[in-house]
Amino acid sequence: MASIPAHRTNSQRPDERCNFCALSPLCLPAAFDEENLNELESIISSGKQYLPKQTVFNQGDAFHSLHVVKSGAVKTYITDTTGNECVTGFYLPGEIIGLESIAGRIHLSTAATTTDCRLCIISYENLAKLRKNNSSLSDWAVNLFSSSLASDHSFFQCLSLHSANARLATFLLDISKRSSRTAKYQLEFTLPMSRQDIGNYLGLACETTSRAFSRLINSQYIKKNSRQITILDLAKLLAQTNLCTPQS
Repeated sequence: MASIPAHRTNSQRPDERCNFCALSPLCLPAAFDEENLNELESIISSGKQYLPKQTVFNQGDAFHSLHVVKSGAVKTYITDTTGNECVTGFYLPGEIIGLESIAGRIHLSTAATTTDCRLCIISYENLAKLRKNNSSLSDWAVNLFSSSLASDHSFFQCLSLHSANARLATFLLDISKRSSRTAKYQLEFTLPMSRQDIGNYLGLACETTSRAFSRLINSQYIKKNSRQITILDLAKLLAQTNLCTPQS
């Protein structure tokens, strides 16, 4: 077996252990046994704390690690030659940041926290060593990369076809489902990002984003209290996006 650091299980608090983490079904291969889990934990720095608006890594930095959101949220963005930011993604608990940077070993975007945040940091070099000797981990990694690409493709294809209302509705439904950590929509959730960042991500001016929120609220599709969102009529919100019918 490839040499990896001796695992740090004994020095970790129980809430830092992968098998005690509520997010482990999202982050880890389902078939992992205790031995494999200990090996994986040995290459993870668990729960590093970040303040809001703190940089995790910068565009152009060398890629060494994947980051998993344990709590809070992270946005990624690229900066053009004039200094303007373009938001490229948001990451919620259980989601992995940096997959797109593996091939070139250079971070293609800057990652910054949008809230108080805890991140688990996985050494990619050591992860690659584990993958060579563990078929479960190798299959999991391939599925993870594929799912990430499929999700991005589907979402941006939808955004490219629709109005401001439909873009915002699509975004809210996406955050709703990801917040639930299941295949179903969560009817109450908090947006862990600013309205300006949402507009930037959707390719909308801030004023246009505000008007789209107002139309969804006035139509009684959603209720909004600061960043707290309540979906009042899931079927009608889905109809804005031409997506599938609501799940029970």
